[in-house]
Amino acid sequence: MGGYLMVRQSHPIQFIHNPDPASLPQEIGEFLRRLGGPTLVVVDGRDNTRCRAVATLLHGNEPSGVKALLKWLRTGERPAVKLICLIASVQTALHEALFCHRQIPGQRDMNRCFTPPFDDHQGHIARHFLELLELYQPEALLDIHNTSGMSPSFGVVTCESPEHEALIALFTRRMIVTELRLGALMERSRERLPVVTIECGGAQQPESDQIAWEGLQRYLFNEQVLRPEPGLVMDLYKDAVRLQLLPGCRIAFADQPVPGADLTVPFDVEKFNFGTIPALTRLGWLGPRGMSVFSVQSASGSDVLPHYFLNRSSGLYSAQQQKLFMITTNPAIALSDCLLYACADIEADQVMDTVTEKAVE
Repeated sequence: MGGYLMVRQSHPIQFIHNPDPASLPQEIGEFLRRLGGPTLVVVDGRDNTRCRAVATLLHGNEPSGVKALLKWLRTGERPAVKLICLIASVQTALHEALFCHRQIPGQRDMNRCFTPPFDDHQGHIARHFLELLELYQPEALLDIHNTSGMSPSFGVVTCESPEHEALIALFTRRMIVTELRLGALMERSRERLPVVTIECGGAQQPESDQIAWEGLQRYLFNEQVLRPEPGLVMDLYKDAVRLQLLPGCRIAFADQPVPGADLTVPFDVEKFNFGTIPALTRLGWLGPRGMSVFSVQSASGSDVLPHYFLNRSSGLYSAQQQKLFMITTNPAIALSDCLLYACADIEADQVMDTVTEKAVE
């Protein structure tokens, strides 16, 4: 890529150091074509004794993060501290059509590869990035995503702390705390390296790109990003579970039951994203196999399907008042990952919390 140094090596991730803004294309597809594969961009900051990290494009159909990164790189503005940024699934983003695939068919989901075994191409990339985090010792790591359907922005963490809340608050006030372990990058969070997932909203929502851009600016240029602002209030969602369909199922999206489908989901199901639904809210129509096609597991691995969903007159209904989020209308993602996340609704005074109170504690 003309105008700046690209280091290609035997490792699965190539390096670019301090790219020349004049050499960077404006069009995101051309930028990715020039990269060609997983790339770590390293940019010196005003203070190079400190470092921050970003990961983006772990999923090839989630462009807001890499768009924001390219927009910033083209400005040539120096960040507060050294930045390392992984642009991961470049080949996936370019496969067949730009930003079409979450992962290349037949390959593993990149954001399920950050725990052993690291024995395939995606695992090699994940292991190399973890080694680079050990080398650079960043003070924080953002993993920037888009949701697979229409949704407001939110953040996801595996543990609750002022540092995690401060990072998410750069982008949004909604925070999900999950105990589920799937091999995601955010699961590598630890005391000296808080890691948060930022979901900017759907890839087709124009505001998602703006959320990614504005949040990235705060992360890059604020001197401190790990101390929450006084009086910050976060909307917390805890103990999330996933509604999964078992292998071999057929799902359809329509406004009436589709013959032969194990589950038919109405087109407007995304209206429930980050809303509270009462018990006995219909979410779809069931096929002949009924509830046997679903799995809902707690973090401990227990079957909790009856606590969240039930069959009534061949319809899929909520079993209790609950909050839903990350609902997808992409059948491939619904089948390979999950249809939605849910958590039991808690009284408002339990789900709202202030970071300043925790800091005093």
